[in-house]
Amino acid sequence: MKGKALVRLAGLALILGSLAWSGTVHATTPLRVGLQAGHWRANELPDELRSLRGSTGAAAGGLREHEVNLDIAQRTAAYLQQAGVTVDVLPSTVPPNYYADAFVSLHADGSANTRLSGFKIAGHYREWAASTALLAALRAEYGPASGSRWDGEHVSSGMRGYYAMSSHRFKHTISSYTPGVILEMGYLTNPNDRRLMTQGADRLARAVSDGILRFLNSKPEDGWPAPPPLPELRATVMTATANVRSGPGPKFSVVRVVNRNRTLFVSEVRGEWLKLHSYRQRPGERWIHRAMVKLERINDEPPQDS
Repeated sequence: MKGKALVRLAGLALILGSLAWSGTVHATTPLRVGLQAGHWRANELPDELRSLRGSTGAAAGGLREHEVNLDIAQRTAAYLQQAGVTVDVLPSTVPPNYYADAFVSLHADGSANTRLSGFKIAGHYREWAASTALLAALRAEYGPASGSRWDGEHVSSGMRGYYAMSSHRFKHTISSYTPGVILEMGYLTNPNDRRLMTQGADRLARAVSDGILRFLNSKPEDGWPAPPPLPELRATVMTATANVRSGPGPKFSVVRVVNRNRTLFVSEVRGEWLKLHSYRQRPGERWIHRAMVKLERINDEPPQDS
């Protein structure tokens, strides 16, 4: 386990190192960034997302989540505009097929357990290289600036399948060619996190801005690779553990063992075997037996919020 952890840390270090930036954006064309204030004006969502109109987010300490999200979004926008970036501060409703050089949806988490603390970031579960780079850049800036712990173990399916990034399902989403992530800045229900997001709002806004600028400056000269196809099927592990193999059959080697309730995304069904979507473009195929999972069609699900 220690060896695997070191490999993961080394990989993250390589990603962050490749995103080094000088503090200015070098671009030959104007850049545009979308900042969504999560849950702001949720009651105005269009009919295709009407089930989310009552999704008002967390509340604690006399504050509503959308108030905190909007305040930090506006502060972040001011910093980006100073750097020459065009910014759209967006409510819950995203313009149809919205295209930008980056999209960040700002949220504050909530929990009945007021001891939960920290921040987390997620991209859409299709794992596009551009969105992964945006996530890494934001994490590199936001973590040190906020002093918050990384709360990645609580990244939810609502974050990975967030409606505003589900371009294959809804009209009012970002374009499939817009790098996008959702950032949970902290827990509104935790007194220390709440204090950070209110009294330290400007510091957090600067961190989000710096993370976005870092990402914009990291774009390869020949551009980002095309986004991968969006998955249609989701498999949830129903057994205590399940073997993931290198091919569709028991004779293939086990490359990974996953635990109950793990969510996987399926790119192909071949008899009783399911081929899994590649994760962060890792080499090699990954297969799991259908009897180990519950298979569901994503398009049949209602829109997900965070």
